[in-house]
Amino acid sequence: MSQLSQIDITALRLFIAIAQAGSISEGAARIHLSVAAASKRISDIESRIGVRLLRRGARGISLTPAGGAFHQKALAMMQLADTMEEELSDYAQGVEDRIGIMANAASILHFLPSDLASYLGANPRLRVDLQEQTSLRIAELLQSNQTDLGIFDADHTPMGVHTRPYREDRLMLVTARGHPLARYKHIDFAETLKYDYVGLHAGTAILTKMTQSAGRAGRLLRLRIQVNSFDAVCSMVESGIGIGIVPIRAAQIYLDLKRIAAAELDDPWAKRQLVLGWPAQRHLTPGATNLVEHLTRTTGTAPQTA
Repeated sequence: MSQLSQIDITALRLFIAIAQAGSISEGAARIHLSVAAASKRISDIESRIGVRLLRRGARGISLTPAGGAFHQKALAMMQLADTMEEELSDYAQGVEDRIGIMANAASILHFLPSDLASYLGANPRLRVDLQEQTSLRIAELLQSNQTDLGIFDADHTPMGVHTRPYREDRLMLVTARGHPLARYKHIDFAETLKYDYVGLHAGTAILTKMTQSAGRAGRLLRLRIQVNSFDAVCSMVESGIGIGIVPIRAAQIYLDLKRIAAAELDDPWAKRQLVLGWPAQRHLTPGATNLVEHLTRTTGTAPQTA
């Protein structure tokens, strides 16, 4: 029998706590063990695997190279254990199916709340784990079969992923009300490039489209500041830091309150298609299949393979 197989969950939690605290005493306190018991457990682990995991010093502990590797594996094992416990708890409570969805910010903010509410209300034994990711990251997770479903910008569709159209999303230029571009109702993106931009962070589909379009125009995108959300873009734009591009629904409350101005972008890429995708190698559960049908019912389009 492997020596590692004899290490229990409590020992793993202890090691993680000590590594994060940088101290055996503080790590022990976090999981309610005495210092003596904690020190013995760590010594037992080191003895079983035959390598030192911690360097002990007057100012606390540090991880050896082996300790660093052990820490990363322990984190992964604890995550797996927590997921297993959560899933088994679901079954105990009557949950029959659990579906993981990765979705971009636009779909989570503007479409999924009502779409999921109606479906989950009619399917109380279904659980959905929804996480926000960039379209690029979602495409990667789908291609490597690491999630059940994904909702993302169709321009990022990778090979080996089935997709259906989900929703259309229009991007708008937003400006401060006193900005020179505030008088426009329609504008080409190239005409905006002499001004500073408030942008989202790298990896987002919108910033990728902006950067690529600027490149085609032979210009650089002047990013004055980068933020993490559409709301932050609108707030920064309102303050006059720069102009921005966001989905029209993300700017609507600011427009209704007359806090910013907006213009439609005439560029084709400003009208983007969001798609619902799943890995080609994954056999969808009946619950996931029904959810796909529900979310894409308005499109009436057959699945496509990229």
